[in-house]
Amino acid sequence: MLRATASISLACALLASACARDPEPEICPAAGPGDLVISEVRGPQAGGDTWGQWVELYNASGATLDLEGTVVDLVSVDGSHRYRILVRRGLEVGAGAYAVIGDFPDATRPTHVDYGAGYDLDGAFPATGGLTVTGCGGEVLDRLVFDGLPPTGTWSLGDDPPTADGNDDPTAWCADTTPGDTTELGLPGTPGAANHPCPVP
Repeated sequence: MLRATASISLACALLASACARDPEPEICPAAGPGDLVISEVRGPQAGGDTWGQWVELYNASGATLDLEGTVVDLVSVDGSHRYRILVRRGLEVGAGAYAVIGDFPDATRPTHVDYGAGYDLDGAFPATGGLTVTGCGGEVLDRLVFDGLPPTGTWSLGDDPPTADGNDDPTAWCADTTPGDTTELGLPGTPGAANHPCPVP
């Protein structure tokens, strides 16, 4: 009887120990509204191009964020084209830094792209439409409505530190057609770096 009691006590202790383990870390980014800001968009280009389509996000939170689990929805103004990008792996972005999510396979993405979303994209970005960035808990972090992505270069928020309120102002945006690396085809914009001022000189 004593042996049985000891066995039960040991089993209970083991169960209690198992339940006391640290919880698994959440994959949701610790981001709230305005912490991630849409700062630059590059759509389909006229003529030869190797820079590709991409969306740039600025970390305005003041702390490093891991974007795993973040969702970027892209929809045309008439609703005929919808794409949902899910960041499926760890993607740390420092405070005041940028993350570029591009239309490339993640395993073979170019150096100017931080996350390749080719798995979720199967066509051209719409020229007119909207973008919504959502945390994996469903909270909207930022939205942008755009009316005509430029066929050359990028749609750029300008050189002020990006904010979610500031990018709601259409006059804060402009087409950046500044020439870039001559070894690549197309006009690159400023992926992963501060934008040029608007209007671009």
